[in-house]
Amino acid sequence: MSAVFSADICNFKEFIKKRHIFFIGTLCNGGAERVVSILAGHIAEQGLDVEILTYYDRPVSYALDPRVKHTIVENMTGTGNKLKNLVAIRKYFKENAKVVISFLAPFNIMAIAANLGNGVPMIVADRNDPTKVPSNTVIRKLRDFLYRFATGVVVQTQKNKAYFSKAVQKKSKVIYNPIDLKNNAGIALKSEKEKKLVTAGRLMPQKNQKMMIRAFANVLKKHSDYQLVIYGEGPSREELETLCKELDVTGNVLLPGNVSDIHEKIKNAEVFVLSSDYEGMPNALIEAMCLGLPCISTKVSGATDLIQDHENGLLTDLGNQEQMERAMLELIEERQLAAKLGENASKLNETLEVSKIMQEWIAFIGDIT
Repeated sequence: MSAVFSADICNFKEFIKKRHIFFIGTLCNGGAERVVSILAGHIAEQGLDVEILTYYDRPVSYALDPRVKHTIVENMTGTGNKLKNLVAIRKYFKENAKVVISFLAPFNIMAIAANLGNGVPMIVADRNDPTKVPSNTVIRKLRDFLYRFATGVVVQTQKNKAYFSKAVQKKSKVIYNPIDLKNNAGIALKSEKEKKLVTAGRLMPQKNQKMMIRAFANVLKKHSDYQLVIYGEGPSREELETLCKELDVTGNVLLPGNVSDIHEKIKNAEVFVLSSDYEGMPNALIEAMCLGLPCISTKVSGATDLIQDHENGLLTDLGNQEQMERAMLELIEERQLAAKLGENASKLNETLEVSKIMQEWIAFIGDIT
């Protein structure tokens, strides 16, 4: 056997031992983290070696398939030094990765920078509105430049895809978030309604819950027996509580924080509301629609892909309190319309069923490897 042929066999053996490596900051609660946990499991089911490499050592919010290895960069290196960790990530990718699938812009930047010249195929998944996130203009431009060096780019909406350069668009694919409600799909259609509107999401300026509260405060002038329940936690809590006191709506606007059984909590609401100023693909809205809730959303990226106005939901202009107020009143007062919107919204579950979305991901990964 020639030395060249023997070397080729050794190289092939090394290649087939390499893994599909997902790279992300943490596996804490979040839409991207949920997708990573689901997708890693589905790839493991194909009999392939899969690993999730998280940068930070944080609690894991999602159950991982036992076949999926989980490695933490900071534990592996024993340091929080970004430069040393970047060097370690580069070496780890080169030695262990058949393909790298990175999620979220800050970690995509890190992954591409670490992988330059390695020759390892890399997919980066951008999960928010690229015109807004990252918020720092310099970092945003760095991301836009580095994405040219990715093998493939996954975005969540056509609008987000159109933001990037033609070179990036050519290697991009739109893949929606998967939904896995199991027996809860359409459950809101069969639930007895209570006089409440609900929302779910981080309490933070991006979500613009202040505008929602102000609109609801005016709705209360006509429907004083209604409640607005805002599920979630975040840095804006104190500000929102202060606003509720100023508007004298503390008895009607509730902020119960995070809950583990969110679908059970919101299924009997009359309306779900999303008031964000920007999104990538809003998971909370997707889940509410698939439950069968009549939904109101600002015209953020994602919502405009999912909702046909007055067919399976209502759309309002960004930051438009008056339109939001009118939409709330419309669904409270026109129960036939609300029922139609909920019924039509629930059909989204078929489009976003986990196995369909996972097949799109697996096909795209296969195309570049």
